[in-house]
Amino acid sequence: MATEPRPDRAAAPASKRGSTLILIAFALALVGIVAATVAFLPRGDRPSALSVVGGPFRLDSSKGGTVDSRALKGKPFLVFFGFTQCPNVCPTTLADLGTLLDEFGAQGGAIQAYYITLDPERDTQEVMREYMASFTDRITGLTGAPQEIERVARDYRAFVKRVPLPGGDYTLEHTLMVYMMDRDGGFAGPLDLDAGHALALKQLRKLAADGRNT
Repeated sequence: MATEPRPDRAAAPASKRGSTLILIAFALALVGIVAATVAFLPRGDRPSALSVVGGPFRLDSSKGGTVDSRALKGKPFLVFFGFTQCPNVCPTTLADLGTLLDEFGAQGGAIQAYYITLDPERDTQEVMREYMASFTDRITGLTGAPQEIERVARDYRAFVKRVPLPGGDYTLEHTLMVYMMDRDGGFAGPLDLDAGHALALKQLRKLAADGRNT
């Protein structure tokens, strides 16, 4: 399968500005969601608001076999949601994230990242394998049955909306954030790629060192 060419770097700033605005809006909405969730929990030992983002998963890997989040216990990791027919932001973010992870690896760091499709009907394991071949092998593509993907997206509070296109096709609007997950599988905060790699590398070093971004 031929994958869609990456967007020209010259066109990236406009899309980056748009993605930044969407990320800010999502982050504000996320704060409200998790705060409301915690507020309605029974009094006593309530979890932190960020701990309600994330959850277990067992999905098909673009590298073959499956990835079970239980095997990630004790290892911080990154999660990013998207789909292979995303025309611009997804491939741009994956390329940028891949470059960042390669830089981190060159400095002696190691952290795995997972790209979870929100379009499992079209993004089969084989499609994900071919698509992810365009990026660093430090990022693993994940797919699964529609109900499994729906549950993971819900656990991660990831927004997704199907948008019809002429001719019966469709695209997706979705959350653009790269989630940093701590060694216990809890949400440690968003990875800030837009601020530049110096800050993002600092975030990764801290996450890898103590498992958290706090």
